[in-house]
Amino acid sequence: MAAFQIANKTVGKDAPVFIIAEAGINHDGKLDQAFALIDAAAEAGADAVKFQMFQADRMYQKDPGLYKTAAGKDVSIFSLVQSMEMPAEWILPLLDYCREKQVIFLSTVCDEGSADLLQSTSPSAFKIASYEINHLPLLKYVARLNRPMIFSTAGAEISDVHEAWRTIRAEGNNQIAIMHCVAKYPAPPEYSNLSVIPMLAAAFPEAVIGFSDHSEHPTEAPCAAVRLGAKLIEKHFTIDKNLPGADHSFALNPDELKEMVDGIRKTEAELKQGITKPVSEKLLGSSYKTTTAIEGEIRNFAYRGIFTTAPIQKGEAFSEDNIAVLRPGQKPQGLHPRFFELLTSGVRAVRDIPADTGIVWDDILLKDSPFHE
Repeated sequence: MAAFQIANKTVGKDAPVFIIAEAGINHDGKLDQAFALIDAAAEAGADAVKFQMFQADRMYQKDPGLYKTAAGKDVSIFSLVQSMEMPAEWILPLLDYCREKQVIFLSTVCDEGSADLLQSTSPSAFKIASYEINHLPLLKYVARLNRPMIFSTAGAEISDVHEAWRTIRAEGNNQIAIMHCVAKYPAPPEYSNLSVIPMLAAAFPEAVIGFSDHSEHPTEAPCAAVRLGAKLIEKHFTIDKNLPGADHSFALNPDELKEMVDGIRKTEAELKQGITKPVSEKLLGSSYKTTTAIEGEIRNFAYRGIFTTAPIQKGEAFSEDNIAVLRPGQKPQGLHPRFFELLTSGVRAVRDIPADTGIVWDDILLKDSPFHE
């Protein structure tokens, strides 16, 4: 397994497990709450606290429909994402506060604009969310910034993981961590499939392998993942599970976060002493990395495709002004983002296409084309 630096910490190989306290969107749009999350992460002993940077109109097409939160509430996903955008003016105060508390500031970036904003702060690393794993233009863009990249794999097939890995490496960036993850909030323990962790280590020996856990128990899956070789552990946390935001109900509270950190450090100490403990079959599951039965719905909802952002007339060329790589929500999916460069290289529409619509091959190929089925 490889190793690289995130700030003053070595990640991977023989280094201690790198623990990321995932604050995510649990600041609820309140800066003082974001500071409280940093306090909780530092007090728990986490290595890093991670937020999320995104823009609603660069994430979803304009009418994505409803999304069921972990608490079971149906909400407008566009409105939810818009309300949880982290203001750009927060970044420097959060960075300064993390330095004061001696915890590393990290952030997920979901679009190129957010990547540029984070890059302006000389970040320690970039995190790419599971639902951007097929956003190959974004992966290329971030890879060229030449910082360590951590990407999650919830809902992914092994082919998705390999294509993301290959895309980043092709840009000359070899500082990569791959996080096994399950796309369910909360994730049932029996769907953990922690056997994927040693499989990924064997398949990608030049990467650092970790686990981003969405299950509710503070130590069960994270400590088992460490026993199986995970060198990064990431888990959502909150200052109060009863807060109304979308991600609070399944997140750890501050006491549980500290319990997780302590449990991971105890597990590491046992491994150094040669103390082995079996991982339950329930958690081990299958080593086959695939979209499981509980992940299909959110994969269809959130994995990226190519969508129009303005009406396109027959004969009009596709460009960054009229198409983008977006999440579909409840709309039919567009072409895979791997075709974005092809479409913007002079290809023209063969028919009128409304705004906020997934691009399909019939929008590109004439009926009498030899490439049309």
